[in-house]
Amino acid sequence: MNKLKIEQHRRISKPSALTLAAVGVHLLTSFGIVCSFLSILKVFAGDLNKAFLWLGVALFIDSIDGSLARKVNVSRFTPNINGLMMDSIVDFINYILIPCLIFYTGGFLLRDFEVFLPAAILVISLFSYSRISVLDDDFRYVGFPVAWNIVAVYLYIFDVSQLANTIIISMFIILKFVPLKYVHPFRTKRHRESTLFFTALWLVSIGVLCLNKALTLDASIIIPANVVLAIATLYFVCLTLASGFEGRAI
Repeated sequence: MNKLKIEQHRRISKPSALTLAAVGVHLLTSFGIVCSFLSILKVFAGDLNKAFLWLGVALFIDSIDGSLARKVNVSRFTPNINGLMMDSIVDFINYILIPCLIFYTGGFLLRDFEVFLPAAILVISLFSYSRISVLDDDFRYVGFPVAWNIVAVYLYIFDVSQLANTIIISMFIILKFVPLKYVHPFRTKRHRESTLFFTALWLVSIGVLCLNKALTLDASIIIPANVVLAIATLYFVCLTLASGFEGRAI
């Protein structure tokens, strides 16, 4: 009798624990929208340092919540909550809407383009998010993956002219329609170990360089951070360019 009760208790408690875990993952994802709100407040306050800080927190959450969701199997234990939809809403705000606000309010663009280019980004990205699939069978994005938060942080760190910013943003809009492939830093299986390594290098170096905008760090820190960022960036650029030669006879 006691064994029967213990077995029944296990059957009840395990799904309950996994349901709580699934809800916890969804709550983690939902904190990304809180980061969105705090980032937007800082954008309109003119404090881009803290705006990017909150975008960084949101990026960290986005980098781990998908893996946790698959591990916990959230679709099974919280079937009435569409985690993918939740994640997409948060990502659209953090990856697209807030960078567009930064481009507009931060004086990044030439005056004649400060409304047009952000508007174009929003419309194109909306269609991109509405597509059935933008990934190949190895979870690589086909065409620029509308990661405008990444573009924004580069422009913020290196502080180039409005003309250069306008040209760079226009180039990435065009790249959305060029069928090159961009790796997902956590899900693409090809070169997975090296990609994770360079992703870690990229995150650390970009964090240091963002911190430098607020605190002005010593050159002994900034120069290595720039070198590491350049190497990590070159790695991802090479993977993207190499995808253009796949399937071609040499």
